[in-house]
Amino acid sequence: MIQINLLPVRQIKKRQQLYSQTGMFLASLLALLALLGMATVAMSNKVTETKDELTALNKKKESFQIIIKEIEQLKQDKATLDSKLEVIKQLKRGSQLPIRVLDALATLTPSERLWLTNLQQSPDKLQISGVALDNATIAQYMNQLAESPYFAAANLGSTQMTTVAGQKLKSFTLTISIEQETPAAEPVATPQDGRKN
Repeated sequence: MIQINLLPVRQIKKRQQLYSQTGMFLASLLALLALLGMATVAMSNKVTETKDELTALNKKKESFQIIIKEIEQLKQDKATLDSKLEVIKQLKRGSQLPIRVLDALATLTPSERLWLTNLQQSPDKLQISGVALDNATIAQYMNQLAESPYFAAANLGSTQMTTVAGQKLKSFTLTISIEQETPAAEPVATPQDGRKN
């Protein structure tokens, strides 16, 4: 008996093409899914590595924070020591200044023509009173004081005639401004004992 294929050839070819295209589509889809899976795994590994690096960096940062705190503490300690040293230097300068001022005053006072009777010292000035042979001696004394590196200015307060041991002399008062910044090793000036009347 003869069998006749009743299915048309075109439909068979279309089905074969459809199966072939479906197979290719599924193969492409599987390849794409495989690529996406590999990319996901790679990204996951990268994220894990990044997290590990971040954790390591945070640990390093914490160790550096301890060092930074120690450095800040050392800076504060240094600043405290510097301020203490500055106070000590100022006290040292302040303790030497009155001695130098009094030494300069004693050296500049001409003992044969002028005598001091009273002295009051404050941090920035001297108040002195005394007697002198004449006005010229007082003026010369004021000029010598003003030229000294220890004194800024000498201002005359008052003068008047007075009698001491039967001698007529000039009593006076002076206000002398003290120079706060004086040279450390400045030689003290010697008086010029003038004889003018």
